[in-house]
Amino acid sequence: MRSALAFLLIFAIAPIDGTLLAQGGGHVISGIVRDEGSNRPLGGVKLELLSSGRPARPSVISGMEGDFAFTGLTNGEYSVIATKTGYDPATVSVTVMRTGAEPVMILLHPSASAKIMSLSSAVSAHELSVPERARGFYEKGRKLLEDENKPAEAIPEFQRAVEAYPSYYEAYTGVGVANYHLGKFREAEDALLKAIDLSESKSLEPLYLLADICNGQRRYQDAELLSRRAIVLDEYAWNGHFELARALVGLRRGTEAETSALRARELQPNNPPVHLVLANAHMLEQNYNAAVQDFDAYLSLEPNGPLSPAVRQKREQLQKQLQSTPQTAVPAPPSANPPKP
Repeated sequence: MRSALAFLLIFAIAPIDGTLLAQGGGHVISGIVRDEGSNRPLGGVKLELLSSGRPARPSVISGMEGDFAFTGLTNGEYSVIATKTGYDPATVSVTVMRTGAEPVMILLHPSASAKIMSLSSAVSAHELSVPERARGFYEKGRKLLEDENKPAEAIPEFQRAVEAYPSYYEAYTGVGVANYHLGKFREAEDALLKAIDLSESKSLEPLYLLADICNGQRRYQDAELLSRRAIVLDEYAWNGHFELARALVGLRRGTEAETSALRARELQPNNPPVHLVLANAHMLEQNYNAAVQDFDAYLSLEPNGPLSPAVRQKREQLQKQLQSTPQTAVPAPPSANPPKP
């Protein structure tokens, strides 16, 4: 299988320095995300809340019925950004007044080019040993997941493949990817752990996909171990170095994080999130000039992305500080809430 990170990158990016706005207030912004064409609710959508271009609350994932909520808000203007693989991003403006805010309806338009994941057409020696019946179920699940954007319907097909061939770790990986897309992270983790066990840790994808889950849950030590195992399998796969850099940033080991992020950049220079994790590593090292350059690289690749306004504002703020004070006087990111990639 080829990289499944096409959809996971949605979940790889987080606020640049973890700084949140004031936590006071008691208003709520709630709503539902739906598919624009079918009007069906969309689970597993990442939603970010910005105020003046900065994160106002930690991001949330919509539930199975497409529902979401941000609580504890003060009066003001907010932007809700919704992203999901297979769909174009959508931004909705919300005004919170003294009386609160009306529920939000967000419609996502399917993207013509985006794909949830890409499963390789190349057949490995292991796959040649898979019985034809099991491979048929797997291929049906792959098409439902990749071509038709139906992860919930893909899961039973992958499970049938496993029933027909119990050591079919590629099918377990498919179950994990589909559950991740549905926002069922516990089920995704269980399936990926099974794939790792069946493959005797010789399959790359479940290792770095599980590392992504651990990073997203701030289980940085687990993510570090998984990422290092992925790198041992394939030194030239950028995914392992990227996830390792994220884990090391979370552990506040800036120098090591920089080394891993630089290797990920070397292997995948046109991937915007790589430049963000490198910026976080440079911020930990208090190398702010380098962080500005990383932000510039990100914005050149992603000038109009969902996080681009926040990145641009952080970059401008940092540049002004560098121009007005010696670099050593620029404050480091708050230690209580480390930056995330």
